[in-house]
Amino acid sequence: MRFPVLLGTGAMTAGMLLLGGLVATELNPVPVVNVDAMELDGASVLATPMPQVSPRPHLMIRVSRPLNPGDWHLALDGRTVDVAIRSSGAVLRVALPGPLQLSSHHTLELVAGAIRVRAAFQVVPPLNAEINLHLYRLQIDAQPRVAATIQFSRAVASRQQAQTRVTVSGQPTFTWRDSRTLDVVSTGFKLSDRATVTIDPGVDAADGTKSRSLQRAEVSIPPTITQVAPGRMVQMYYVNTDDGHASLFAHLRQIDVLSPAWYDANADGGITGYARRDVIDAAHASGVAIIPLVVNKDVDPGVGHAILADPARRAALARNLVNEAKTYGYAGFQLDFEQIPWTDRDLLTALVQDCANAFHPAGLNLSIAVIPRVPGDDTSSGSLLDYFHQWSGAYDFAGLAKAADFLSFMTYDEHNGVTPAGAVSGTPWIRRALEFSMQGVPPEKATLGLPTYYHDWTGVGYLTSSSYADALILAQRYGAAPAFDATEEEMHFGYDAYGVHHELWIQSTDTLRRKLPLMYEYGLKGISVWRLGFEDPSFWNLIPARR
Repeated sequence: MRFPVLLGTGAMTAGMLLLGGLVATELNPVPVVNVDAMELDGASVLATPMPQVSPRPHLMIRVSRPLNPGDWHLALDGRTVDVAIRSSGAVLRVALPGPLQLSSHHTLELVAGAIRVRAAFQVVPPLNAEINLHLYRLQIDAQPRVAATIQFSRAVASRQQAQTRVTVSGQPTFTWRDSRTLDVVSTGFKLSDRATVTIDPGVDAADGTKSRSLQRAEVSIPPTITQVAPGRMVQMYYVNTDDGHASLFAHLRQIDVLSPAWYDANADGGITGYARRDVIDAAHASGVAIIPLVVNKDVDPGVGHAILADPARRAALARNLVNEAKTYGYAGFQLDFEQIPWTDRDLLTALVQDCANAFHPAGLNLSIAVIPRVPGDDTSSGSLLDYFHQWSGAYDFAGLAKAADFLSFMTYDEHNGVTPAGAVSGTPWIRRALEFSMQGVPPEKATLGLPTYYHDWTGVGYLTSSSYADALILAQRYGAAPAFDATEEEMHFGYDAYGVHHELWIQSTDTLRRKLPLMYEYGLKGISVWRLGFEDPSFWNLIPARR
């Protein structure tokens, strides 16, 4: 659009007014010059509706004949803007002062020679998108898939037009949830491939603005999803038993972090423990980091509360743990405070913060074992609600992750002493637990908990547990045939002993192999395994040597 404007030596009595698309003129008979374009962030200020621009808008105006640098004058909300060094002949380009406040309205006035232009505009951020790209539902017997959720900052003008600006590697399928949200699932990948999502500039927003920059996300598909590749942490829990000791010494080269259950935290903030020198020396000689557990003594909520509620006792516990770590050459400690009432949640977070303040200056690692939750835990009823109030409700996962170096998610005991028999660690439940509990937790600060033990129920509240080897002995003794549950990806069998029916669920090497893809799918730091000595002997085939 071209607007004739008269220039001359005489002063303009009214000049030219452009506001909201209205043009009013009162001109003297002087030579004509044309306004060929006037744009803010690429949107014409000579058109309606009112332009919506970024917090740091760029102005461009072009007239039909060159002007001297001193002939350009610009004001924003009545304040002069220095434009002399940015003007060139017939074109002015200038970044307006900013950032301007979002949702604010402003008036721009430009005088170029005898031209006077006033325009109003509103500040909005450029249209952009958040891309959440991740591995999707990894399975050991299927090709890898990726999923992306693209969330535009405002509604797009046309889903079809926006989709033409989105490129996804592989074989994508697009589904729009609404005018802001696009879901993509892409197939056709192999292990070690790289998946990408690219959004080109130029996506039209419903408010008339456009996206202005290229956006991109990518994710690497790991070369294996059925082993814990070096670089992912293998944390093994240990107790002082013969089977644990034998397993540890047989597999030191396959362990990154050893977490012995050696220490109790007492009500006064003191600690008691029973470290074993032979274990310490063997771990250090093999390059294994030792991060012992420290438990509220007897898993007593009263002991836990006594420590948590008193800042002096929290500080004493942190100080005692630092001193103990220095004495024995530990890499740090993992807090394992359990049966803490949900009303002490903030106090537990405060303890982790206090410990972090003491540990990190000393070069020590701090982690915490946490019981995950699934949606609805806090609104359930009966024993399940009691479990939330007395066990799982105490953990502010996002708050803990800010202070601790990592969280060991105990993604086991799905069915436990307050539930009927069922999977110890069913795959569908693990997914729900991770998706809910990891909100606000960086994936690299979380580990996948894996159980190597069985649970054997004779009814709700009647539960025993032991090793994989003991489970096979029971199956053989009572003529039971362990069966694979394809949904839970766990083994189970029933048997009768002394007139009582038992239901037993356990992980085998094959079922744990099927759960390892979850570590890669969610981008987790590694695995945390309870415990050494309980495992199927072939479990170690899932863990290549670390050193």
